[in-house]
Amino acid sequence: MLLRPARLAALLLLLTGGIAIVTLLLGVGSGWRDVLAGDPFAIELITRLRAPRLLTAMAAGCVLAVAGAAMQAQFRNPLAEPGLIGVSSGAALGAAFALSLGAGGWIVALVSFAGALLASTVAQRIAGLRAGTADLLLAGVAVNSFAGAALTLIITFADDRTLRGITFWLLGSFTLADWPMALSLLAIAALITLWIWRCWPLLNTLLLGERVAFHTGFDAARERRKLTILTAAAVGITVAAVGTISFVGLIVPHILRRLSGGHYRTLIPLTALGGAFALALADLVARQVMPPNELPVGAITSLAGAPFFLWLLRGRRSA
Repeated sequence: MLLRPARLAALLLLLTGGIAIVTLLLGVGSGWRDVLAGDPFAIELITRLRAPRLLTAMAAGCVLAVAGAAMQAQFRNPLAEPGLIGVSSGAALGAAFALSLGAGGWIVALVSFAGALLASTVAQRIAGLRAGTADLLLAGVAVNSFAGAALTLIITFADDRTLRGITFWLLGSFTLADWPMALSLLAIAALITLWIWRCWPLLNTLLLGERVAFHTGFDAARERRKLTILTAAAVGITVAAVGTISFVGLIVPHILRRLSGGHYRTLIPLTALGGAFALALADLVARQVMPPNELPVGAITSLAGAPFFLWLLRGRRSA
């Protein structure tokens, strides 16, 4: 059943707002009463810990979901996703390599971007521009396998401190979120969403093939390169900040495409909202399943995404 984009956007905003309120106030004394009363502990907990973590999760979900939607048009394949085709693994490998050399901050982000860009390019070259589902997934398996082997070598020779840092990148978590990270990722999420939304005529045309794109006035090869660089940069910086979080770029665009009809002019902003809601919810679940312990957010998204991916793949085979 298709929903009007405005109604779907309002529903996503309502759900995201509800998750945000629960995330900020859950377990804070009497909740909003303590906040309104000016309780120092409640205000400190919300402003210094929970608010930047919530915003970081929402921004990361927005980036990963929008990047997944763009990749699905770029590869003409609804199963394309940063994790499945090796982009996230390449970004994690770059971040781990930089960490093993003692780097930090934006150097890790830059090397992570380089790894994501290299992985995306390699997967595209292996599968070919006209690749089918099987070719693209096999290319992703090859890239992920190589990145996994390289990560194993880095972990083998890493000291304990570096090993803990690399483990964080591999599992995905928002425990290190602070205001600078939250604001940086929010800026990146806004930029990539706006940029890709402005490309909606190109994305709709690419779904019909390169010939159609050429006859409508687009330079398909050049535009593909731009999309590859842009999505790799966004995913690489996000992975450098919060680690590897898979399947968000697959689940969110696919569900919203079925609900809204799939026109990229409305799909991109809806996907941004859906990604923000999905990771905010996943982070809340990760913190509340086994308190006081905290599960990796990447594990939560993988537990939800793997069955969804298998169901989607089976549906395409039987179609």
